[in-house]
Amino acid sequence: MGHPHPGRRRSEPPASGRRAQLASSGPGKRRGLRPLLNAAALLACALGCTHDVRLEVPRSTAGAQLIAAAPPRDPAQPELLRAEVELFGLPLGSLESSYCPHQDGVTVSTQVQPAALVNALHRSGGQARTELSPVGPSLSEYFIEDGSLLRHYRVQHHSGAFEYLYDNGGPAQRTGLESVPEGAPAHDLHSSLALLRAWRPRLDEVGYFYVVLGRRLWRVDVRHVGPEMIRAQGTPQLAQRLDGVSVRLWQPEKAEPRRFSLWLSADDARVPLRMVADASFGQVTLGLTAREPASTRCSAGE
Repeated sequence: MGHPHPGRRRSEPPASGRRAQLASSGPGKRRGLRPLLNAAALLACALGCTHDVRLEVPRSTAGAQLIAAAPPRDPAQPELLRAEVELFGLPLGSLESSYCPHQDGVTVSTQVQPAALVNALHRSGGQARTELSPVGPSLSEYFIEDGSLLRHYRVQHHSGAFEYLYDNGGPAQRTGLESVPEGAPAHDLHSSLALLRAWRPRLDEVGYFYVVLGRRLWRVDVRHVGPEMIRAQGTPQLAQRLDGVSVRLWQPEKAEPRRFSLWLSADDARVPLRMVADASFGQVTLGLTAREPASTRCSAGE
């Protein structure tokens, strides 16, 4: 199918949606916890969940180059990553993310499980799935459990464009077709992490790419800070640090830039060891706890 002219938007009017009811939401629903729960769900591969001025912004984007989409790792091996999510050093939840190669590409799936106390106060959780082709993502889908609501976001990725279905659990859902500047691919959170793991920048090099969060397009600028020693999985490890900032392209003046730092292992695998994103409600940290083959899980179709 064709894609729109740059800058044009073609969206259907809001259709009659659904308010998905989930069992056992209970009386403990607390609307004030919603930012934490949504952050936990999106921290599956988070590139821009939260914001705070304490994280460093890439110094200059004048010479930034578009980071080219990288094909799936060759040879592609099944992989399972486990991580813990913390707020102020306190457990917020955990996640498991599997990387499953198949004949047509790769399926990346992530499931977020909130900590028991968080879930007791407000039923929550999330899962995400992305289909990766050699040229980038082809389909991404997110389900976020938020009290009695089930939020559902689906994106079909095309060359220089993307189609979205945006169901925020309210009385209406939105669909639309959007173009991407420069005819570039629009990544999701899973493919963004895969892109950064495959990137091999020089010291202090700045690159950028585009990512869809919900139904809005953001530009993400990332700077390679260089090697750092960090503590991961209980031991000191050499890592490569990336600092990033993302800016929403639609009405940017109404959305704060979102900043993050990501530490990848210094070997060829570029395993994500830690991610930090500061928010108005505190510093959120994602730390790797285990990496192992995912052959059994992938063969089971999970």
